[in-house]
Amino acid sequence: MAVEFYAYEDLGFIVDPESDTKEVFIPSPPTTTTMKINPRPVIIYLTGGKVKEGYEKLEALKAYAEENKVVFVCPSSNDGEVVGDTYQYIQKNAKKINVKKNELCVQCLPECADEAQEAVDYLVDELDADVEEAEEFEV
Repeated sequence: MAVEFYAYEDLGFIVDPESDTKEVFIPSPPTTTTMKINPRPVIIYLTGGKVKEGYEKLEALKAYAEENKVVFVCPSSNDGEVVGDTYQYIQKNAKKINVKKNELCVQCLPECADEAQEAVDYLVDELDADVEEAEEFEV
């Protein structure tokens, strides 16, 4: 299994463990395609933009994602609007990135706790998101 690490829409980076897949036959026109199955929970991980190429704890984050079958979406900023755009990206692309958009939570580094809670308040107030309070998490 591998863990992908890639940018999304100039908003930040995604730590994406390999998905389970299966071969699916599509009758019209007749083709067989490989589809991702078993969507994973998704975590918006607020670090103040620390998660990027060369992040010192990237390998640990990848290992955690793979072991626990979760996807980390790491915005480049803890600003409410950037986090809101990230939330909307996840909602629109849940099938593509193979996540359960209704199993979304916000986690943050301890030093980002206040900003993370403000971002959660923004998601709830402005985007009507169903999100619990931000939790501290560090690999």
